[in-house]
Amino acid sequence: MEKYIFLDFDGVINTQNDKFDKNAMANLRRLLEKTDAKVVISSTWRLQGMEYIQQLWQEHHMQGEVIGLTPSCNSTNFSNVDGQEEWQGLHGCKGLEIAEWLRLNAKEPYHYVILDDEEDILFNQREHLVKVDGSKGLDKADVRAAIQILNTKEISQMKRWFYGALKFIALYILMVMVFMAYFYWYPEKEINNMNRRALMYQECLRNHFHWQK
Repeated sequence: MEKYIFLDFDGVINTQNDKFDKNAMANLRRLLEKTDAKVVISSTWRLQGMEYIQQLWQEHHMQGEVIGLTPSCNSTNFSNVDGQEEWQGLHGCKGLEIAEWLRLNAKEPYHYVILDDEEDILFNQREHLVKVDGSKGLDKADVRAAIQILNTKEISQMKRWFYGALKFIALYILMVMVFMAYFYWYPEKEINNMNRRALMYQECLRNHFHWQK
């Protein structure tokens, strides 16, 4: 199952005190190690291009893989994204960009988390957001929350599959038992019906001959 981290820079790994804050970067490394997720850049830094982003990634010795950049609201047609024919206004722009990237690139099943210091997302993305304190950057609590979103959801999905399989097996066993019971009782029932029909036929014959006499 694929896992994606939509990563903002400013307020997440860039803090008020330092660009590419050491603590924030260390926490991001830990998140990547624990989840084996792939990174999609949702920050405005992505406008510098993929080559520039990958160069930054290498310079800071980051693990994981940057696989893409979210599209821009200004350059992409977002019709029919999140059930909307048209989009107006600035709020939710980043959420639309993320939804569009997923629509174009991700295949079910997948999980994703959004690391951002703002809530510029769509309503149905709220449970995927880890809102980071922009003054401190990505901290250990944020990492735990992100791991829970990415890994716990996978476990929950496996549980749903497991319980679904159990229900199917139980239903199958019940159907087998019903058929066995039916075929066990069916011959005796059918014989009784045949005997009743034979007796009725004999009675009809006796009545017929008695009437003729």
